[in-house]
Amino acid sequence: MQAEKQAYSFDSLSVVEFLVKWKIPILVVTLLAAVASIIFSGPTFIKPRYKSTVVFYPATTNSVSKALLNENAYDRSDPLEFGEEEQAEQLIQILYSDEIRQYIIDKYDLMKHYDIKENSKFRYTQLAKKFSDNIRFRRTEYSSVEIEVLDTDPQIAANIANDIAALLDETKNKIQREQATKALQIVESQYLAKRDLVNRLNDSLNQFRGMGIFDYDLQIDHITDVYVQAVAGISDAKAKLQVLRNKGTAETDTGIVNNESRLSGAEATARELQKQLDLLGRFGGAYNSVKEQLEKENEELVKLRQRYDRAKVDVDEVLPVKFVVNSAKVAEKKTYPLRSLIVALSTFGAFLFTLLILIAVENYKYLIARKQ
Repeated sequence: MQAEKQAYSFDSLSVVEFLVKWKIPILVVTLLAAVASIIFSGPTFIKPRYKSTVVFYPATTNSVSKALLNENAYDRSDPLEFGEEEQAEQLIQILYSDEIRQYIIDKYDLMKHYDIKENSKFRYTQLAKKFSDNIRFRRTEYSSVEIEVLDTDPQIAANIANDIAALLDETKNKIQREQATKALQIVESQYLAKRDLVNRLNDSLNQFRGMGIFDYDLQIDHITDVYVQAVAGISDAKAKLQVLRNKGTAETDTGIVNNESRLSGAEATARELQKQLDLLGRFGGAYNSVKEQLEKENEELVKLRQRYDRAKVDVDEVLPVKFVVNSAKVAEKKTYPLRSLIVALSTFGAFLFTLLILIAVENYKYLIARKQ
């Protein structure tokens, strides 16, 4: 009966009575936890870290020539347009590249800066973890990209963030330049081969011109007309001479002399024109073939020249790959640790843990009492 009374007394014990009964242990443990958390969260045990952030938007333009030299307005990209999710994710992948990470590690000697022992068996694993813990990249809800750097030195944190942002342009442009250089080599070889072919065709046309063939269609029409006139002149001169001789005109007569001169001139002209017609007949087809091919090759050469010029621009010139909204500044206040939060959580945790221990003690006493 007494045990049941004690059990009832314990079960109905109010929280206030319980706290008053154990106020000394609770206060001591809670105060000790508060003091300990204040001490151990201090800079002596936990080095404060400062945060610097760079925020930028990706650019949509990858090719300078496509953005600035493309004559097709529908296929021309706007170099001033902000990129969206896809471009942001591409830049984040480049930010995680080994080239950028190694440059930052070497420049700031992070192995030493992070206090990683050089004789440690897993020093590179430790370095990679420290790097990923202190340097982070993410895409924001506004499709911008954020570079966040934490470091015990606020100046180094800002420098690293700004250096990574600058390296992003250099790294992406380097990757694109490698591709553009290969493309330029291909286009250049095609352009030079086409230019050599055009030069050879021009040399062939110059040979035809040296032979007297300048424009087959015009020449054949003109020479044919003149040849017909010369033949008509021969026939006319012969007819008039025949008429005069039939009349018994003396050979020294002016009419016979003039018509013989006309006949000789017309025959000479006809012979010369016949030579030209023969020449055009022999080489006119080849001339037209070379001329038509040259016109076609010149059109292709112009297109290749444009492609070559654009490829050369892509190799020689670059555009920024991002629009920086905020550059990293030197932080004035530490970001980590939050001592007030650590002290509050530690103190409350100690208080709660003490209550649980005391409740367990009371229950243990109750069980002992029941057995007696």
